[in-house]
Amino acid sequence: MHTIDKKRRVGGAANPASVQFPLSRVASACALLALFAGQAGAQQAAQSPGDTTAQASSQTVVVTGIRRSLEDSLSVKRNSDSIVEVVSEEDTGKLPDASIAEALARLPGVTGQRGSDGRVTEISIRGLSPEFSGALLNGREMVSSTDRRTVEYDQFPSELISQAVVYKTPDATLVGQGLSGTVDLRTRRPLDTRGREINVNLRADKNSQGELIPGVTSPLGSRFSFSYVDQFANNTIGVAVGFARLDQNTELRWTEEPGWADAIPWGVGITGVPPQAHPGNGSTNALLPMYWDAKESSKQNVRDGLMGVFEFKPNRDLHSTVDMFLSKFDTHEKAGMFNASMWGDWGGPTTSLSDVGLTQIGQNTFATSATANGLPYNVGDSDDRRTDTTTAIGWNTEFKMADKWTGISDLSYSHIRHDETYQELYGAAYNDATHSWVPGNFRWNVPAAGQGNETYTPLSNSFTNNIALGDPLGWVPTQPRYTGTIRSPNYDDTLKSLRFSAKRELDGIFRDFVGGINYTERDKAIVNEEHRLLLNTDSSGNDIRTIPSYAIGTPWNLSGIGIPSMVNLNIGSLINSGFVTRQTLFSQMPAENSDVHEKVTTLYGKFDIDTNLYNVPIRGNVGLQAVHTQQRSSGVEYDGNDVNPDINLLYTKTGGATYTNLLPSLNLIADLPENWVARFGAARTLARPDIIDMRAGASTPTVITQTGPQQGEWTTAYAGNPELRPWMANAFDLEVEKYFSKRSYASVALFYKDLTSYVYYENVPRDNSGIPTAGLPAGVTPAQYGPYQQAVNGSGGSLRGIELSVALEGKLVSDWLNNFGVIASASKLGSNVVYPAGSFAFVPGKGIGAPVPAAPGSQVPLNGMSGTTFNMTFYYENEGFNARISQRYRSAFTATVPNIYLLSETTQQEPDRITDMQIDYTFNHGMYKGLTLLFQINNLLNKDTQDLTTTSTNAPDTTMLVPHRTFEFGREILAGLNYKF
Repeated sequence: MHTIDKKRRVGGAANPASVQFPLSRVASACALLALFAGQAGAQQAAQSPGDTTAQASSQTVVVTGIRRSLEDSLSVKRNSDSIVEVVSEEDTGKLPDASIAEALARLPGVTGQRGSDGRVTEISIRGLSPEFSGALLNGREMVSSTDRRTVEYDQFPSELISQAVVYKTPDATLVGQGLSGTVDLRTRRPLDTRGREINVNLRADKNSQGELIPGVTSPLGSRFSFSYVDQFANNTIGVAVGFARLDQNTELRWTEEPGWADAIPWGVGITGVPPQAHPGNGSTNALLPMYWDAKESSKQNVRDGLMGVFEFKPNRDLHSTVDMFLSKFDTHEKAGMFNASMWGDWGGPTTSLSDVGLTQIGQNTFATSATANGLPYNVGDSDDRRTDTTTAIGWNTEFKMADKWTGISDLSYSHIRHDETYQELYGAAYNDATHSWVPGNFRWNVPAAGQGNETYTPLSNSFTNNIALGDPLGWVPTQPRYTGTIRSPNYDDTLKSLRFSAKRELDGIFRDFVGGINYTERDKAIVNEEHRLLLNTDSSGNDIRTIPSYAIGTPWNLSGIGIPSMVNLNIGSLINSGFVTRQTLFSQMPAENSDVHEKVTTLYGKFDIDTNLYNVPIRGNVGLQAVHTQQRSSGVEYDGNDVNPDINLLYTKTGGATYTNLLPSLNLIADLPENWVARFGAARTLARPDIIDMRAGASTPTVITQTGPQQGEWTTAYAGNPELRPWMANAFDLEVEKYFSKRSYASVALFYKDLTSYVYYENVPRDNSGIPTAGLPAGVTPAQYGPYQQAVNGSGGSLRGIELSVALEGKLVSDWLNNFGVIASASKLGSNVVYPAGSFAFVPGKGIGAPVPAAPGSQVPLNGMSGTTFNMTFYYENEGFNARISQRYRSAFTATVPNIYLLSETTQQEPDRITDMQIDYTFNHGMYKGLTLLFQINNLLNKDTQDLTTTSTNAPDTTMLVPHRTFEFGREILAGLNYKF
């Protein structure tokens, strides 16, 4: 039985003593549960000074499982010079989480945001949007696979990350910090281990929804990882290598109801709607769901990750580490889609309704079910392929320069390449004899209150007979040959960094001083190409709509959304064979295309504090960063139209800014009697604006040609702002902790952030009279002015919150509960941001999609802020058997994600509540010693996610929120084994 000398620092605080813990096979296997406790995981650290049963450092103590996790995490929390939360894993590859994101989402004050396939991809610290947090890998700023700065943590296999530290308060040496907090992911350090370690892990998982779209995924998903750690040359050379492969299926059932409206003011003839009085708006019709989207999809996720670390420490005066991280993440998603619309083509066939069911909610009356005859519709397929390739390399060297002086150099490079191609095709029933579309007859059910699933059941199973290519819904009124779209977002993000620093040991009130310089260059290129797919014509000039047999597969069963049979199109074959033609859209190219270049020089200095005040030990740090930024962006703007596209109307635009920010920071910790600890933090923090908001280009507005009140008006033009400055805040933190034992504690934390600069959207009129409008339909006269919107800086506002955390062993109550325990945390947040007149922001209850006008002086919640969050875990642990059930919750919040047009869309998300459970057993003796078997169910209650929209502007209550999109993910059932030898 060997031991490890634990001397780690987290947040700049050194452990006061070196205490030896044996890493027996029992402890190694049981550490598997560390990340499921909803609490900081196992961390190499000293024993808690407050435990009266602590052993002398010369003795060995065997602690296992969640208890080991709690001991070490509480020691880390107690000894840190910052307010931190920690996920740590003794043996690489023990975690059943698909990525480090799920592990982070269980920490106090940290929440996860599920993506469109149910996986946690981004995390929020203290309830704020992911864009407000910083992300580091081994202490170095990381690039992003999105068109923003937000890091998608599912790029990082949990098996290859040995530790993640969430800094809630910064210090001056933390470069790349965020406004809400900073996440530092750390790979294995082989010289921290004694002896050779080999880990093999194997998992199998299955989604409870099965294969929604056959032929895309396999019946079972799988995970495999392998790691090797060893030391050579009398422990002066260390090597760690890890490989992890994920082949996981995700299944999605998605329904969307974008808007309720009274169709009469728009001139759309719909018969059969029962009269219903609407006070104050002059309408006599119930609100109708005017159009729907629904789809079922299957997605295959294949990720290969590789980690390598080489450590060299020949003596106390030199320590050099080279680390490397590689990841390639491929996804392929195919979907069957159904779209229907009572708008038709804004003046087309009249839809009649019968057997209408009404639901009264407040002042509004909704037609929530009906039989629709003559309903225009589309059926379609989509195919999305995405590849993200990540490379991160760093070289850190620490060397003794002179008596009490130590130098540190750090050189790093990281790069992400995101390539994606999204293709979709539409069709519907077509009458070749009359050359006209055949509307369908359906029974639809759309619950306005979100109770139950939306369904669209055809009254005849033959509704997909005689399907031909085309678009009867008229998504592109100016292009009658339109039948689909290809979108290709490509991002290239490169970051190079060089750091030099020196450390000087001091006497007196300050333990030491650290000063240095960090220089970073970041280049991000965003290219969003979009092409329309158009029908070809025959020799007589007629559109070729008949689908060739080679492009038709076995029909898909979409009974989950009420459609038993859906045509299956092979999109790739139609495109590659030239059966449909691509049309380049110049008007779409400028929407987000841009090159953003940043040069950031950070000078920093920090004094570490170690003193006594009235016999109370005081520690912490005080420091300052001076951050000098040079930013520049280039982009394009198109002053043309879709009717007569002309590449000569593309113009290059550039812009930029240079500025300096001073970021002071202070952390003070008092180790009080009776195992109390008090912390105070004060700092100025920043979060750089999103890359997409810094672009130099602008989108192209178009004239609305459809019949209705808005005919002739311009759509909004969206522009970036290369001169945009960061979000800034003066932050104050106060935390008090009470330690009852090595594994039990309670804490309360208060924080306040005074926003001195924030980003909002301003709307101004723009003279569009110079944009060519030739080719518009007769009778459509464009307006002179149209809305022009861009991000700008504002000031004024605040964020405040309280966090509670507790971990309690059952034996504190009774010896009968010795093997039980509970870990819980909760937070309550509030914000006060006042937007000026003319600004735009997402206001809950006021719309969805692009930002909408905020009333002058209105208080708007910060994007991504959940007012209430909590995590809770109950666990049982005894003789190698472990069981736990946990739940995490976040209240309603706004989220900004790319929509199907690859433009950022802000929506209000409904509360998210996720329940997970796990049981495992570790063999502690015999021939299977070191083997752990586990079984886990994620999303145990099969909770979907939902975002909301509002009723139409002509409804009596225009602020009512109603369901917009619902995502059903299913349960993930996982079984596997770990083996260490």
